[in-house]
Amino acid sequence: MIPARALELRTAVVDGELSAGEVLDETLAAIEKTDATLHAFLTVDEEHAREQVRELDRRRAAGEEPGPLWGVPFSVKDVYDTRGVRTTYGSRVYDHHVPERDAELVRRIRRAGGILVGKTNTPEFAIYIRTVNDLQPETRNPWDPACTPGGSSGGAAASIAAGLTTIAVGSDGGGSIRVPAALCGCVGLMPSRGALPRTGGRIGTRRFSSGGPITLDARDAHVLYEVMAGPYAGDGLSRGLLPTGIRQEAGIPATPRVRWIGDSGVPGADDEVVTTAHEAAAEFVRGCGGRLDESVSGMDSPLFSEAFYDMMQADRFSTGGAEIFRDEKANALLTDYGRHQFARGSAVTGAAYSAAIETQLKAVEHLERLLDGADLVATPTVPFTAPRIPDGDLALPEEARRGFVAFTFLLNYTGFPAVTVPCGTVRSMPVGLQLIGRPGSEDVLMSYAAAFQDRVFRLPPAPVSALSPSR
Repeated sequence: MIPARALELRTAVVDGELSAGEVLDETLAAIEKTDATLHAFLTVDEEHAREQVRELDRRRAAGEEPGPLWGVPFSVKDVYDTRGVRTTYGSRVYDHHVPERDAELVRRIRRAGGILVGKTNTPEFAIYIRTVNDLQPETRNPWDPACTPGGSSGGAAASIAAGLTTIAVGSDGGGSIRVPAALCGCVGLMPSRGALPRTGGRIGTRRFSSGGPITLDARDAHVLYEVMAGPYAGDGLSRGLLPTGIRQEAGIPATPRVRWIGDSGVPGADDEVVTTAHEAAAEFVRGCGGRLDESVSGMDSPLFSEAFYDMMQADRFSTGGAEIFRDEKANALLTDYGRHQFARGSAVTGAAYSAAIETQLKAVEHLERLLDGADLVATPTVPFTAPRIPDGDLALPEEARRGFVAFTFLLNYTGFPAVTVPCGTVRSMPVGLQLIGRPGSEDVLMSYAAAFQDRVFRLPPAPVSALSPSR
């Protein structure tokens, strides 16, 4: 039985208690046993994974010191390029696409000793809030197969919750790491703007999206983040060419000042979920000897959502969506929601985009006010538990996602980091607590997330044994 945490797994491999090959064998066996039900993976690549194990053996024999993820299997959301491994971006347009180079994030994890085992499921071009596309059946939630894991990193979150790997790479353009992580009972970090390289994908947002870790353990997430983070010559944003002007003060306060916000301004919240997150935040602050303030205002998400969607849709259109949308053969391969998204993006005017940039500045000022006098802000990550997967046609993308991302999209819009950590259950389904910090405060957030798991709550394993294969 391999350890359930990446740091313990790495230690076992480095100390010789387990070989990287043995770990890979168990990982592949777990995926084969479970994924016929979950549909968390789009591609599992045993051949290249075994070659990576042999390469680790050669590197160790040559005297290389083991890296921080040595021998640890990992998955990558199928929106990032992976050398020699099928990369679809969740779209039939790229069903047979095999990149020649790794995305920089992937290259760094491999360099640290991680073993890529496959690509996790995603909606087409990470557009939808459910992990559904035209390539394979919809991804299911390990806590209840009738429910969605959310999106767009739903395959990554479902695979982690089911224990298929200990670490996974997702992407987050409006909540796409934090939402599925919360609904599946995982830890998920959306880093500050520019903290990680943005290269190695197709058709996305220019400044809203970031890669990030999804794990069961906050310390594992922190290590994976540190491996991926840092400047990259191919991405000027990661080199600080467009700074926000806001940076976190050094040090991690032992007695944090936390501001609670339980109202997003979007209707549809489950009071029991909001209360569960609130009580968990209060218990954590009491245990640290800190202070929990009740905010006099909410997130006020509706004030910023239309401008956010204008920029997001225009970005997707201008980063490759236009070519697909205007190509008759490629357009015919799109999902209905993908085609709708590109049509909306084509209609955004330059004046609307310019106005959205100004609204973005107002959103930054709004978050600065919410954080004024506090070390971090706490909210529910998603104000309800994982909904059941409905029958029938999909809703329009912007209508489907609004309730899911009510507490999350403002962080992408402004570049502020946030982490979700499991904080309880409601009706046997996970609830997530979101901690928001100032740009550059990832170390602070991850230290608090780890302390929360140590002192307040750690979710038991998902009941994957209750799953039965779907038709």
